[in-house]
Order: sequence, then C-alpha cells, then structure tokens
Amino acid sequence: MAHPTRRANDPQPLTPWFSLRSLRGKLQLFSLLLVLVPGALIALITLDRARDALGRATGRQLAEVAHDALEEIATVLADARASVRGWARQDVMRDVLVGDVDKRVTRFFLALQHEASPYRALVCTDRTGRVVAATDPSEIGGMLADQAWVRAALAGEEFLAGPGPLDDGSDQTVEIAVPIRDVAGSGAPIGALLARYDWGDAMSVADRIRRTLVPHGLTVDLLLLDRHGTMLGATWHDGIDARERDLRRAAGQRLAGQIPAERVRGFLSPEDAAVLVGYERGDYLKFDWLALVMEPLDEAFRPIREMEHRLVLGLAAVLLGALGVATYLAGRMTRPLRELTQAAAEIAHGRSPHARVVARSRDEIGQLAATFNGMAAELQRAQEDLLTAAKFAFVGEVAAGVAHEVRTPLGILRSSAQMLERSVPKDQPQTVELASMMIEEVDRLDRVVDGLLELARPHEPLVEPTSLQTVLERALEFVEAQAREKRIALVREFGAGPGMAQCDPEQIYQVALNLIVNALQILPAGGHIAVRTLPRRGNRVGFEVSDDGPGIAPEVRDRIFTPFFSLRAGGTGLGLALVQRVAHEHQGTVSVDSTVGRGTTFRVELPAAEAGA
Repeated sequence: MAHPTRRANDPQPLTPWFSLRSLRGKLQLFSLLLVLVPGALIALITLDRARDALGRATGRQLAEVAHDALEEIATVLADARASVRGWARQDVMRDVLVGDVDKRVTRFFLALQHEASPYRALVCTDRTGRVVAATDPSEIGGMLADQAWVRAALAGEEFLAGPGPLDDGSDQTVEIAVPIRDVAGSGAPIGALLARYDWGDAMSVADRIRRTLVPHGLTVDLLLLDRHGTMLGATWHDGIDARERDLRRAAGQRLAGQIPAERVRGFLSPEDAAVLVGYERGDYLKFDWLALVMEPLDEAFRPIREMEHRLVLGLAAVLLGALGVATYLAGRMTRPLRELTQAAAEIAHGRSPHARVVARSRDEIGQLAATFNGMAAELQRAQEDLLTAAKFAFVGEVAAGVAHEVRTPLGILRSSAQMLERSVPKDQPQTVELASMMIEEVDRLDRVVDGLLELARPHEPLVEPTSLQTVLERALEFVEAQAREKRIALVREFGAGPGMAQCDPEQIYQVALNLIVNALQILPAGGHIAVRTLPRRGNRVGFEVSDDGPGIAPEVRDRIFTPFFSLRAGGTGLGLALVQRVAHEHQGTVSVDSTVGRGTTFRVELPAAEAGA
C-alpha cells in the first residue's frame, strides 16, 4: 500500500536529541571525541607526571625525616654520654679509691635519678670490678669484673652498647660506661661508671619529630633497625591498628636487607606494601642503624586524588560546554539543511513551486542555499517555459483546426455578403448597412484566424547581433503619424552606447511594434509613451515601453499574456501572447509592472551579443 503524501503544513517529525543517523548526532559525537580523547590523554599524562614528581618529592622529604631522626637520636645519646663522662670527673667519684661501699656516691646517684633523668640505673665499681655504689642497693657488693663494660672502662676506654631488640620483652636501655680516673694522681682508671640510659627517651625524640609533621600533612611511621634488620624501636601514627603495625614491621625488616650496607639515603616504594618509604643508613656513635620513615600511599598521593577529582570535574565541564556549543552549531548547520530538504520535497511533490530557503551565512551552506534558490528559480522558469510551450502548442492545434474549418466558410460568407450588398436596392439603406457589417465582421474573424496562425506557426529566429536602438527607432517611426493624430507624445530614452542583443531583428521589431501600438490604443489623447533601452546586466540587455495610461488591475495582470484575453474593446487578445512567444523563443523574458491610474511598463530582456560579434 502506498504511503500517503505529507502535506506542506503537516507537522515535521521530531528529531531525537542524539542520533548517529543525523548530522547533528555525528557532530555532537565528533565534538565529544575531540574533547574527550585529547583531554583524557593529557589528564593521564599530567597525573602520571604529577604522581612521579610528588612521589620523588615526598620520598626525598621522608628520607630527610629519617636523617633528622637519626641525627636527633645520636645527639641525645651523645649528650647522655657527655653527662656520664662529666659525672665520672666529679670529686665525689674519687671515693672509689677506698674500695668499700660508698654511701656518698650512692646518694649522688639517687639524686641524679630523682631529677626525672632518663637513666634507669647508675652503677659504680672500684678497680677490682666490685660494685661500690648503685641506684639499686641489691647490686652493691657484687663482682662485675667479667662484664664487658667493666673491662673496657678499667682499661681506660669508654663503652657504649644497646639497645636490645624491641620484641625481646626486656626493658630497652643503652649502656654507657666510662672510666673513673685518678685526676689528682696518675690519671689511671680507679673504677668504672655505668649508666643505663632509657631507650624510650631517645625514641621520644623521634616521636616528637613525627608529630611535628602532622600539621604539614605528613602522617608517617618511623622504624629504627640495626644492621641485621632487628627492630630497635618504632613510633606509630595515631589510629594505626595492630595488623597494620605488623605489616609495617615486616615490610621494614624485608627492606633492611635490600638497602646497601654503606651510609646511604634514599626512598622507595615496595610493591608488596602500600607505603612510600624514605630511609637513611648511617654509622652513628659506632651503631649501624637504619631509619625507615613510612607514609601510606593513600596519604602520600592524596593531592593526586584531589587533582584527579578536579580534572574529572574540569573535563566534565569542558565536555558539557563542548556538547552545548556543538549542539548549537550543529543546529545552525542542520537547520538550513532541513529547510533545503523540506523545500526540495515541496518542489518535488509540486506542492510549492515557489519554495525558497533563506541564506543566513556566506559559508558553504549559505552558498548551497543560494545555489538551491537559483536552481529552484531556474526550475520554475523551465516549468513556466514548458507551460508556455504547451499553451502555444495547444493554440497551434486550435489555430490549425480553425483555419481548416472556418477559413473556407468565412470566404463564402464574405463573397455572399458582397453580392448581397451589390444587389440591394438603394432605397433599402438598412439592408446595405447590415451587409457591410457582415463583411466587416467576417474580415475581423479572418484577422483573428491570421493572428492564430501567426501565433501558432513556429518561426526559427534568425539570430544575429542587433542594435536595439535601431529596432526601436524603426518601430517608433512606423507609429509616429498615428501618435500625432491621437496627440500622444513619443519619448525616446536611449542611453549612450546602445545595447547589442543576440536576436532576430524582424521578430523583435514586431515585439516592439506590438507593445507601442497597444500603448497607443489604450492611451487617451494627451498621453505619453516612453521607449528606453536598458543598460547591460550580466549577459542580458533589453528595453522598456512605458505609458501613463489607466494601468492594469492586479487581479487580471497574470492573464494579459493569455490568448484571446484583451482589456481593449475589439481587441483579439493575441498581440501580447505573440510578444511572449517571441521572447521565449529568444531565450528571453517579458514582464509587466503596472499601477492603476499611473500607467504600465513592459520590459523585454534578451541575451546580449558577445563583444566584437
């Protein structure tokens, strides 16, 4: 079943907001890809570079923290050793020469310990290794000559040892031993002084360093290990659970074996632990310590995540903006195309042969619209030419039939009327007048038949370069006497350089003569007829015949070129039809412009002759 034809005023089908079958959808998709693909690549490259740069910067910062922690712990222990060395030089310490229990030294030790000092115990021996003073009374009198710190101190050397492992269950202390010398005598060692320094006090320094980083956005854990990877101490950030501590401790012990044994500082990010680690290994106070400062990757790369969110939001905003602009531009581009499509459909279905589109721009689409309008105008002109040709063909058929069927009876009627006129007595003037009227009407009908034959008979124009001014002068000279008789002024308005037309001069002469004669016949006495040549426009030249007569009413203006239509009593209505036919055969045009009460202007345009022709 055939689909019904859509009418011009039918509602247009709704176009979906996005469809790849439409040009608008393709433009929208192209704009999205144009923004999304480069934007995503740039964002990924930016994030990768930023992550790498931030990782290096944060790693170096963590390594600096590890360095500072080792330096601070070493400084605290150096200060403690200096304090112990100073105590060994006190005058009260020379009492060890007595070789007996020295209550004065013990009281000195207790006084030092009661000052909230970080020392768990203080022990003093004489030159034999027997304990003569101690903060723990149970140690007094014991023999410690076999202890390493006693042997070192009595040999005149300082002793430093510890701390013990973090997970061995014992109190972590650093043993600091120095010789007590006979300052007043030979200076030889007269005893040994041992201070057991609380390792937790040293680690509190590292904890303070860790806490000072929190306001600056660094949430870290600090681990201290010896050369064998044994955990010596740690300080953890708030909120870490036991499981995370175990994971950090295990990761630190694995990393200890991967870091070179020489003094080195750096950072790394182990694949099996979601942390960024800054480290420093150094020989501090003859201790081969390794400090690890760990920051969770989530915390270390938080600025990257914030950047990701901002980039996503920015990219989304750019995408929406691009989509909006693309939709707007696509609408502006597709609107003329839709109008072109609709106009083409209207012309194709014959619903609106005058359909045109508005050229809103000078780009390719505007040029397409202008070309379409030109094509539609040419198509309309061709259609009108076809209608005119069909009309003339029809008139030709009618004229041939009329000439065949009417010409002979008209001749018989005229002969009969003439015979009747001659045979009527003189005393019957009415009969004579009737016979004369019959002859006149037969003659008029014969002229109509001649006009029809002239209109329908095809005349191949003998085209040649022709001066329109010469043709118009000839036509004006022919009617000049008739114009003087009717007291009608003939005005010549010929421009300099008369237009040369490519035409048949005889046929164009007939056209000009018909137009001038029509004006003479329609004008009352005292009227004016202006005949003017037109300047060349492109490949066209022409002329106009204007009068100041009664004009033509708008409702009949479209019918004046129709055969047998006449505004003048007694006219055949074939003159203007002949003018139109001749203009059409010359690939030219004839048009009329008229205002009721002010006059009428007929314009004839013809192909211009080529220069030098």
